[in-house]
Amino acid sequence: MNVFSSCMRDCYDCCSCITRVKDGIITSVEGNKDHPITQGVICKRLRIFAKFVQSNSRLKTPLRRKGERGSGAFEEVSWDIAMRDITAKIREIIRVFGSSAVALYDTAGNMGFLARNFPHRFMNAINGSINLGTLCSAAGRAALRYNFGSEYGYPVEEIPNAKLIVLWGINSKWTNIHGAMLVQKAKKNHASVWVIDPIRTPTSELGRHLQIRPGTDGALALAIMNQLIQNNMHDSEFIEKYVLGFDQLRQIVKKYDLRRASQITGLKESDISELATEFVTLKPSVIHIGLGLQRHKNGGDMVRAISLIPSIVGEHRGFIYTNGGTDFDMSYLRGTHLRTSPESYYNPLELPRLISDGKIKLLIVINSNPLVTLPNQNALRKALNESDLTLVTHDLFMTDTADYSDYVLPATSMFEQLDIVASYYHDYLHINEPAIPPVGESKSNVNFFKLLSRALGLKSAELYENEEMIIENLLRTSKRFSTDYATLRKTGFCKAVPLPLDKYQTPSGRIEIYSEKAAKDGVSPIPDYSPVVATAPFQLLTPCTFEMNHSSYHFLAKELTPKAMISPKDASALSLRNGDIAILENSDGAVKFEIEVSDAVLPGTIVSFNGLWPKLSGGANVNFLTTDFIQKYGGNSAYQSTFVRVSPAKK
Repeated sequence: MNVFSSCMRDCYDCCSCITRVKDGIITSVEGNKDHPITQGVICKRLRIFAKFVQSNSRLKTPLRRKGERGSGAFEEVSWDIAMRDITAKIREIIRVFGSSAVALYDTAGNMGFLARNFPHRFMNAINGSINLGTLCSAAGRAALRYNFGSEYGYPVEEIPNAKLIVLWGINSKWTNIHGAMLVQKAKKNHASVWVIDPIRTPTSELGRHLQIRPGTDGALALAIMNQLIQNNMHDSEFIEKYVLGFDQLRQIVKKYDLRRASQITGLKESDISELATEFVTLKPSVIHIGLGLQRHKNGGDMVRAISLIPSIVGEHRGFIYTNGGTDFDMSYLRGTHLRTSPESYYNPLELPRLISDGKIKLLIVINSNPLVTLPNQNALRKALNESDLTLVTHDLFMTDTADYSDYVLPATSMFEQLDIVASYYHDYLHINEPAIPPVGESKSNVNFFKLLSRALGLKSAELYENEEMIIENLLRTSKRFSTDYATLRKTGFCKAVPLPLDKYQTPSGRIEIYSEKAAKDGVSPIPDYSPVVATAPFQLLTPCTFEMNHSSYHFLAKELTPKAMISPKDASALSLRNGDIAILENSDGAVKFEIEVSDAVLPGTIVSFNGLWPKLSGGANVNFLTTDFIQKYGGNSAYQSTFVRVSPAKK
């Protein structure tokens, strides 16, 4: 038997797959060769995921804590008992503290529309609290909405036809493999490719690498626009017709001549000038803006400035950020009409404080591993250890978060559930059909929350709607996807109707370099560069590994040694060599890492990969050090604006 599957991890590519099953066992997972973007190519993580889905490491029965929090001592219980206990606590908490004290924590471990959104029906029905999606990409999304009114940009199918491609803060070869393939096609068509990144990565080999100082990207973007304007290379006719606020921008960018930009960014004046010129001489151009760079304290302004460069030379939406998107009626999917009190949202960066202050008394964690991925881990653990919070985790594996939980409930994988999923890179919607029955007693997010609703005695029919009907109804709300459930089962995927590149959803209907809405929201009406103040000698950058997807695919972590990369110059000054153990520390914590001396990183910078589980890496997780600063843009995180001291560990 063959079924259509789709990877539902937090990844640009959203690979369409064929899962082959024999006698109830998955025998292989292969890329769907008919898909125009993913073209039958999938990463090694997905290729071997089925092996671990069917392994003994899976959670198979509900567990209830019977020892100290974090001790890992649990007892098996039935789903009935788990639901009885949890709903009894929910009733008591609502009675004593109010419904907002019951909260959902949900991030991007499963990007399926039902897996992520159906649980909101339950939370809305009980008037509970739901976390905002502010950890990953909110600053960049807010920035693009101020500039363009929406987030979509350059069609990825057109990348092979681009004459200039700038990969700005993205390691495509690791995190967007099909994007890297499209760039390579463009290179065969003689495109000029530039890679702007403070780290030399495998993607640097795709083009000319500008190793910029971290967090100074905004100054570079403003300097490029200054070059275009001062040398009369901007498109005056396009600007007159489509752009609002150009005169204000002209005044801002004057501060960023080549000399000053070079001093700020560490780049050569000639490189900045040459790149600016290519935006004029090589069209069409596209900038792929990575998600990591907007996780600086000045991240929102950086994305605003970078994304405006193509507009100055007369190109509509010459950027890629979170391109994919749907026009589904999410209020239907989330059951917002079930709520009888005002919406209650919280920023996950504030979770430790909300727990400590008693604002959240019961937390249900799905699609997430916050005891790995949230910044300032010591604050989170302290809050959990000192509070009377009831923590419920629904997962496939015994994660660090599960270890700290009061109840651990077994979840299904993508191979055991029905869902649909859309990419945030390309414009395709995929179906994901169950290939095998649920492993053990595991349940999908949909079925877990149906059980909660039933145990709590909730009556609304929407809380018990079946998956097929939800998908059918959801597809009917879309004007961009001309398909239905039966057709999608046959085809496996559907392309959205393209959105117009020359239409802008801003208040003025134009590209708003100067945004009154931004000013009303408390951020600068026009992008500028503001340096991040260092609080310690080294800036800590925490990119993704090739082996993992944030904290997912932990079974590949055995291939990783927790390391901190340091430049030869800094290693020499600290008397550190390859393989030495060093302590990275700041006011939030201290962590030991093995040192890797590498000229892939700049002096003054430390690089250590995110996503490693503390329980599997000797406690060496970067998020014991990362800042929990909240940006004004979208309430986003600022992981990359973390600073540390480095010293050799005592032998």
